[in-house]
Amino acid sequence: MAHGDGAADPTPRAHPAGAVSRAVAGVRRGVHGLGDVATIRLDPTYRRLAAAYRLPDGSRRVYCHHIRKTAGTSLFLSFLALGGEDPMDVWRRINAARLPRTISGPYAFASVHRMLLSEGAYLFGRAHRPVVEQPLPPRTFTVTVLRDPVARVHSYFDYLVAGDTLDSPGRVAERERGLAADGFDAFLDRVPDRHLLSQLHTFSMTMDVSEAVDRISSCSSVFFTESYATGLAELGTRLDLPLTVHRARVTGGRSILTDAQVGRLRSMLEPEYELLGRLAAGGIAGPADATG
Repeated sequence: MAHGDGAADPTPRAHPAGAVSRAVAGVRRGVHGLGDVATIRLDPTYRRLAAAYRLPDGSRRVYCHHIRKTAGTSLFLSFLALGGEDPMDVWRRINAARLPRTISGPYAFASVHRMLLSEGAYLFGRAHRPVVEQPLPPRTFTVTVLRDPVARVHSYFDYLVAGDTLDSPGRVAERERGLAADGFDAFLDRVPDRHLLSQLHTFSMTMDVSEAVDRISSCSSVFFTESYATGLAELGTRLDLPLTVHRARVTGGRSILTDAQVGRLRSMLEPEYELLGRLAAGGIAGPADATG
């Protein structure tokens, strides 16, 4: 830059430290990302295992569209137990790994990582990601667990209040817990629609009920938290896998909502009740009060 007398500015302009740090971090992420791609695509162990998986309907793997507080974590543990280990130990191993996957017995499992899940080298994978954001390979058996909307959000609130135990893998973030820090009414004021209407948002990011109905109807298996044990048994029969019930993240203390709070919540959740009602009309029966 020139001064008024035409002399050059003698002061060098240094890059802000924050910008340099971000640039270095970006380069490192890029290097790690390339390494992850190579590991995922070239490591023969997981692909060799996955090549042997043949489910009765011709599918090669199972993927769960995991919606928080519908017993999706319990379903995850039921699959993780197939290798004969304590499923919580298997989950901790996944959570501690750079690439969130592991092997237990003859079974490979993957969680959360978009590319791992899209490559398909696992028996069971899951993520909270909306359907349109998670590509899956052909011959993937898809499952989701749904729940009465008021019961699900009430459970979600209580879970945020209670938090996880210190040794729990995948603990809920403190920032998210803050949504419930000042009581249920404040929670309803703050909670984003994608969390409040998570069952709808998972299958339609634009909250379009018709779109969500179509996508849920195309899942290989849909069952409900309210009849979870029966749904799991039927799923195990269909997949010819010895799935047993393993409970996780069952919040002990439950808050009591007033009639006004339940009424307000019920009104806010009307799109999800419409969704469950239309699913029931199409043959996917849910909780007894889903259309109420």
